[in-house]
Amino acid sequence: MDPITHGLIGVALSTLSGHSIQLNDPVFLGCTLGAMLPDLDIIAHVKGRLYYLLKHRGASHSFIALTGMALGLGTALYLLFPNSSWTTVFFFTLLGTISHGIMDLLNSYGAELLWPFSRKKITVDMIMLTDPVVLSFLLMSFLISIKNQDLAKTSSLIALLFSALYLGYRHLGRTKTRDRLMSIYHLKDRDQVKVLPAMYHPFTWNFILFQEDFVSFGIIRNQISSVCRVLPQFNGDNPAVSNALEGNLAEIFSQFTPYYHVIIHSSGNDECNVEFLDLRYWTKGDFLYTGNVFLNADGEISQEIFHPLPNQAGVLLSC
Repeated sequence: MDPITHGLIGVALSTLSGHSIQLNDPVFLGCTLGAMLPDLDIIAHVKGRLYYLLKHRGASHSFIALTGMALGLGTALYLLFPNSSWTTVFFFTLLGTISHGIMDLLNSYGAELLWPFSRKKITVDMIMLTDPVVLSFLLMSFLISIKNQDLAKTSSLIALLFSALYLGYRHLGRTKTRDRLMSIYHLKDRDQVKVLPAMYHPFTWNFILFQEDFVSFGIIRNQISSVCRVLPQFNGDNPAVSNALEGNLAEIFSQFTPYYHVIIHSSGNDECNVEFLDLRYWTKGDFLYTGNVFLNADGEISQEIFHPLPNQAGVLLSC
């Protein structure tokens, strides 16, 4: 979820305390800043886009880190405003930080909520990184609250309720879309279909079909589906694939995305190129995140490259 939506959620939650929206109110400050604080991991960008992609929504978004942030920020605000209640300030600051972690579960990027016990990014694949409907509800509530503080709590409750109902509608739509795809492509097992929110299109879904010989990626819009790419199933027993899966790029993709695919491209001189695709994000006719492992004639990895953006120079990984 984008920082603006996170912040507006924090504002809405803070008004439930009965406190007004004021810059000298520690509950408002704690809940609002707490809802945005975990995204400070953007500073990882100073070490490059790849490092940022691997660290973003990692340990900083775990329950342990979110609680620690709330404790630190809440205590600092209490010291700045000693007439306030530490318990109240901490509770609403924690409410803000936890809301950040929960909202980040809703899109395909996910978050490592269970770190350090698990490095898996948990996701429910429901909405885009920015959802215009949720943002509109919260922004309208914020404007009403600024104009009339007496209506702040009521408008926030309505905005949060409507957002929850909308998310419920999204979940129902995602379930119906999965069932429709199973019917269209004559699939019997639900695990053969993954439905994902499409980038930049809030009322469109992407889908992945795991079939016997192929993995298909497509788009369904207005109940009409179209397949964009058909990828051959890869054989994990193939020596080239096995060797590529032992490299650094494979480790990156296994941490980075739950939906990645591997394609072998052979050349005439016995060298091999194993391509990695992150199937979550499709934009401008291609997958957003890809990578290549090049193997020499002896099957050894000679070069590994991660591509953080299509048609741009990739990041060379050390072997």
